[in-house]
Amino acid sequence: PITVPLVLAMGLGFGNALGAVEGFGILASASICPIVSVLALGVYVQWKVKRENERASEEAADDLAKA
Repeated sequence: PITVPLVLAMGLGFGNALGAVEGFGILASASICPIVSVLALGVYVQWKVKRENERASEEAADDLAKA
């Protein structure tokens, strides 16, 4: 949580030092990156859970076929 304000402050400071008037790109990337990373983690976890459930279903079907 603390990295977003730090990245924003550094980016705006670099922009002012280099003569760039607007820091919208840095503001946008600092705001969007945490959201995208959490969404990507959610997709990954959902994929892992689905894969594990499919494996468990296959094992249960194999156990029933053997019995």
